[in-house]
Amino acid sequence: MESNYIRFTALSGSKSEAALCYLLEIDEAKIMLDCGWNDAFNVDDLRQLKRVAKDVDACLLSHATLHHLGALAYAKSYLGLRAQTYATFPVMDMGRLSLYDIWQSKRSTEDFKTFNLEDIDQAFEAITCLRYHQPTALTGKCKGITITAYAAGHTVGGTIWKISKDTESILYAVDYNHRKDKHLDPTVLLSRDGTTPNDFRLPSLMITDAFNAGETHPSRADRDKALLVSTVATLATGGSVLLPTDSSTRVLELAYMLDSYWMANRVPFPLILLTNFSYRTAHFATSMMEWMGDTVRSQLTETRENPFQFKYLRLCQRLSDLDRYPGPKVVLASNLSMETGFAREVFLKLDWSQNPRNTLILTERALPGELARFLYDEWKEGVGELSSKDVGSEVQLDTILQLKVDRKVPLEGPELAEFNAAEEARKEREAAEAALQERNRRTMLEEENDSDDDESMDGDLIEIDTLLTKSGSHDVYMKDATKSGGFFKQTQSYRMFPFQERRKKIDDYGESIVVEHFLSASSGGGANAPDVNGDVKMSEAGDDAMGDVAMKGDGEEVKDAMDPDMIHPEDSVPSKYVSIEEDVIIRCKVRYVDLEGRSDESAMQTILQAIAPKKLILIHGTEDKTAALSESYLGMSDLTREIYTPSVGEILNVSEVTNMYKIHLTDALLSSLNFSKLGEYDLAYLVGQVQIPAGSTAPVLGMPVIESTLTGAGVVAVAGAGAVGVDAEQKRITGPEATGEVAHGESISTALTTTTINAPVDETTLSVPTSAATALALHQHQQLLHQHQQQLELLEREHKPVFVGDIRLTEFKDRTLKQAGIHAEFMGEGVLVCNGVVAIRKVEQTGQILLEGSPMTRDYYRVRHLLYEQFAIL
Repeated sequence: MESNYIRFTALSGSKSEAALCYLLEIDEAKIMLDCGWNDAFNVDDLRQLKRVAKDVDACLLSHATLHHLGALAYAKSYLGLRAQTYATFPVMDMGRLSLYDIWQSKRSTEDFKTFNLEDIDQAFEAITCLRYHQPTALTGKCKGITITAYAAGHTVGGTIWKISKDTESILYAVDYNHRKDKHLDPTVLLSRDGTTPNDFRLPSLMITDAFNAGETHPSRADRDKALLVSTVATLATGGSVLLPTDSSTRVLELAYMLDSYWMANRVPFPLILLTNFSYRTAHFATSMMEWMGDTVRSQLTETRENPFQFKYLRLCQRLSDLDRYPGPKVVLASNLSMETGFAREVFLKLDWSQNPRNTLILTERALPGELARFLYDEWKEGVGELSSKDVGSEVQLDTILQLKVDRKVPLEGPELAEFNAAEEARKEREAAEAALQERNRRTMLEEENDSDDDESMDGDLIEIDTLLTKSGSHDVYMKDATKSGGFFKQTQSYRMFPFQERRKKIDDYGESIVVEHFLSASSGGGANAPDVNGDVKMSEAGDDAMGDVAMKGDGEEVKDAMDPDMIHPEDSVPSKYVSIEEDVIIRCKVRYVDLEGRSDESAMQTILQAIAPKKLILIHGTEDKTAALSESYLGMSDLTREIYTPSVGEILNVSEVTNMYKIHLTDALLSSLNFSKLGEYDLAYLVGQVQIPAGSTAPVLGMPVIESTLTGAGVVAVAGAGAVGVDAEQKRITGPEATGEVAHGESISTALTTTTINAPVDETTLSVPTSAATALALHQHQQLLHQHQQQLELLEREHKPVFVGDIRLTEFKDRTLKQAGIHAEFMGEGVLVCNGVVAIRKVEQTGQILLEGSPMTRDYYRVRHLLYEQFAIL
C-alpha cells in the first residue's frame, strides 16, 4: 500500500491580496504555482521564493497578468530558477507583452535595473506551451504526474490547472469567471445547467482564492450600462474619461466593448488605447481567435472581419500622441495600479485630476497602498452601503493628496554641457580602442604569412604601377604579347592584377573564430543598441508586420515605415531622473464599475458545492475575507470539513492515506484486456496471476497460468481476479473509485468486489524422498493444478458485470434524460420518475441504485440503457 505525500506552502499571496506564488510538493516533485510580483518590484517580497527557487522542478502559470508571472524573468535570471515552465500560448505571448510594457513604463520614470529585456526574453522563450484539455506528462522528478489546462474565463488563455498522479487529483483554480464576457466564454468549472463536468468532481485537493469573498455582483448588463452612461455623459459635458487598465489581458474586454459601442452609435469623440505596445496588443489579439469566446468567433465567421481590427479605437504609444486629439476623449491607459505608466502620467500631467468635468472610471481594484486603491476607497466611502443589485454612482472628489512623483527630464545648462563633453570623450576613447584593435588584428595576420610570400608580395607591390601603365601590357591574353622563354621556346604571358592570398589563422583546435563576424545586428550598434540613457529599443525581424498598420479614426489604415512600437524619439534626448513630493489636487469624478472578470462569493459557493473537493485550501484574500469565507464554507453541510487557510511560509501537510497498490502488467495480459473508459481512466476486468520475479520486489500480474514449485514441502499456486483500473498514461494499476453489480430489476452496488484464491500448502516434509513418495507427490501436484484450473474457469464463467462509477440523479435528470427527450421529475423521497412508468432511486447509505418498472414497456429499456452509459461496465 502506498500513498502520495502532498505538501503545500504559500510563498506569497496568502491572507493578503499580494501577488500569487505557491509551492506544491508531491512526493519528491516540487511544482510552483504561479510566479507573481507587483509593479513596485521590491526584491524583499521574493524572500520565500528565493529560498526554494533552485529546488523547483516545474512551474505552472495561470494568467498573463503581473500578479501571476511578474517575477518569472527575475527568478530565472537571478534566483536560480531552472524549472520547466508551462503555460498556454496566449499566457506566454501576452505575459511577455505585459512585462515589456511595465519595463518601459518603469524606465520612463526611474533608473530601473532590477531586470532587463534580455531577462524577459530568455524566461519566456523557455516556456512550454500547451492547449486546453491537453494532458501532459511531466518528466524527471515529476515523472508520473500529469498536468492539464482548462479555461478559467478570466483572461485570454487563462488557466485552471488539474494535476494528477495515480489516484490523486489536485485542482488549482484562481481568478476564474462563471459569467460570459464579451470576448471570452465562462469557466469550464460550471456548465450551463449548473453542474460540474466529471473531470473536476471529487478532487483530492482544491486550491482556490478568497479574493471576492463577501462580494455580490450586479448583473453584467447593469454594469455595462453604468460604464457607458458615465462615459457618454462625461463627453457630453465637455469632459474626458480615463480608464486605467492592464496592457494585455482585461484591456481586450474594454477595448472590444467600447469599439463596438462607438461603431454602433457613431460616437464623434476619440477613443484611444494608450500603452507602450498598443500595436502589438491589437496584433496578438487578432491572432488568438481560437482562444476567444463564441461571440467574437461568430462575428468573425459572419462578417469575415476580425473584431480586434478596431474601427474606432486609435492606438497610441506616447503621451505626446494625445496632443493630436484635443477636447473631450476617452483614454484606456496602462497601468492598472496608477503607480506607474501612462494612466498615472495622464492623471498627473494633463490636469485631469483638477478638472471637475473629467471622470476617472476604475474597472478593477488595485492593491492596498496604490493610488488606484486610494481612489477606489474614496469612491466606496462616498457611495456608502450598496445593495447587491446597485452598481453605485459617480462621486465628486475634492481633496489634496501628497504623492511622490518620478519623472525623466531633459538635461539643461551645465549638466547638458558636461554630458556632451563626457559623450565626446567616450566616443573618442571608443574610436581609439577600435583603431588599436584593428591595427593589432592586421599585424597578427601579416606576421602569419611566410617570408617568401612576404618578399613576393613586396615585389609585386613595387611593380603595380609599372604593370598597370606599361605599354603593350593587357589584362587579357593578346596574341602578340609574348616574351622569350629561352632558346627553344617562347612563353605566353597573361597580365593579372597582383593578389596575395591571406592564410587562415589556425590554433590547436582548428580555424580560429572571429566572434565579431558572427554577432547579430542586435548585439552591435544595431536596432537593439542602448541609447544615450541606456534604454534599449527592441526590434525583431518578424515584428515589422505588427507595427506597419495603425488604425485611424474611421477605420483608415496608416502605413508606417518601421515598427511603431520602437519609435520613441524622446529616448535619444539626454535626460536624468528626478523624484519630488507634490501636492496633487483631485477634483474630478470617480466611479467604480466591476469588470474584473471574477466570480463573486455566491458563484464560488455554487461551484465548490458542485465540485465537492475532499480538502480545500483558501488563498489570495485578506485575512478577514479568508476567515469569513472559511466559516461560510464550514457552515455548508455538503462541503468538506478539511478547510485550510495557511499563512505565508507555513507548510501544510495535506497527504491522504489511500488504499492503492501498484503492480506491473505483463504485455500478454495487457493486450488481452477489453478496456472501458471512465473519465481519465481505462478500466478492465481481469483474471490473472501475481508473481514476484527473482531479484525484484515489484509484483507482476500476468496471464492465469498455473505454475507450481515441487519441493520437499509441497506445491504452491496463487491466482487472483478482480476489477482493476489502469491509468491510460502510466499503465499502472490504480483501482476504481467505486464498483458494483447489477442484475435485471436489481441494484447497482458501489462496493469493491475482489476475489483472490490462495492455494493450500502441504506442510508435510519428506526427509528422504523415495520413488513411491515422489510418485505420490507428483500425483498430488497434478490434482492440485487441475483443481486450480477448474477454479479459474469457474471464476470466469460466474463473473457478473461490474459497474464502476458514481451517478447523481439530479445531473442524470437535467442532462442525460432531458437530452434524450424523456420527461422526469422527483417524487416522494428522492425517487426519480421517468415518463411516469420507470422509477430510479438511490440508497444513500449503500450507494445502490434501484431501477423499477415494467419490462414490457419501451421506456424501461431506454432509461436502463441511458443509466448503464453512466458507468464503465466490466
